[in-house]
Amino acid sequence: MKTEEYLKTVEVAQGGDTVVMNRNTSPIRPLSDQDIVDAVLNTAFNQYPENEEADFISAYANYAGFDPKNVAVANGSDEWIQKLIIQFGHEGVLALDPDFFMYEDYTNQLGFPFYKVASEADFTFDLRKIIQALDQYQPSLFFISNPQNPTGQQFQPVFLQKLADETEFRDITFVIDEAYIEFGQNYQRPKNLNVLYIRTLSKIYGVAGLRIGLAIGQGARFEKLKEINHPYPMNSVSLNLAYKLFEDSHRLDEWVAYQRNIQTELIAAFDQVADLVTVMPSATNFVFIFGELVPNLDKFLADNGFIGRKYTEGKMANAARYSVVDIADYPRLKATIKAWREKLGN
Repeated sequence: MKTEEYLKTVEVAQGGDTVVMNRNTSPIRPLSDQDIVDAVLNTAFNQYPENEEADFISAYANYAGFDPKNVAVANGSDEWIQKLIIQFGHEGVLALDPDFFMYEDYTNQLGFPFYKVASEADFTFDLRKIIQALDQYQPSLFFISNPQNPTGQQFQPVFLQKLADETEFRDITFVIDEAYIEFGQNYQRPKNLNVLYIRTLSKIYGVAGLRIGLAIGQGARFEKLKEINHPYPMNSVSLNLAYKLFEDSHRLDEWVAYQRNIQTELIAAFDQVADLVTVMPSATNFVFIFGELVPNLDKFLADNGFIGRKYTEGKMANAARYSVVDIADYPRLKATIKAWREKLGN
């Protein structure tokens, strides 16, 4: 799927009582009007943002538990994906199917080979098949999102460590995309030097419009990735707004708790029909469901003002994905899902 095709799937009317559930973004913003005013007025945007970049990286690394020297910033994690493919994807890029569509889109833009490892019928992934694909296709770059997009599952540490070891043995750069990790469980990350991580502030931190992506790593591959980063990869206003978010760790903890709470409410809403459709365990801010009744449920939700992400092709034709909504919208969402169940006579 090309970028413009994806954007068409999320263009919906947002008037009236419509609740958009197809963008995986925060329903509200984390900064007050006064926070925004203060951050903007304190921005010396007549100067280059060396200090702002350093200050933000230090604040983020301190909160997230990283060494600042192992963190780099760019204009969204999408930019890191593109840069990773530029630097390491020449011999081919491997990803799971399904996974974040931009891995394929950027690879195609650059004219490099792109390969996929298909999921099982239940949208889980077979480790042996992935390792076989490493040998069959011999890619130079392998992407995996964890927690996984679009299914929401979080992979076990032993699964990721095995992939790290297998890719290191084959001299493959292994990228773990942790865009949603703050909604999942912390885990023992592979420390192999061929493994790089990317993150974003677009999901749990609720600032998708600031376009702040992070690369995390160490060693020669991380240095090679940073070689093509821009001298000033982020503008000073975005950096200062993001810094404002991390300025007060107690307030940020409360914001994260809010995001985790609306995640829990979303899961509870769809668990009402977990005996009628398959609801994948979610470690993200969305729920992925599949089954023969999903198109019917999706239409009922859309008719009642809840617009999810519907798929139309192949094994995804009976699947859909729904993002978190504001806490005030859950009573109506739960009632709507319950009404669908009652309509079916269950």
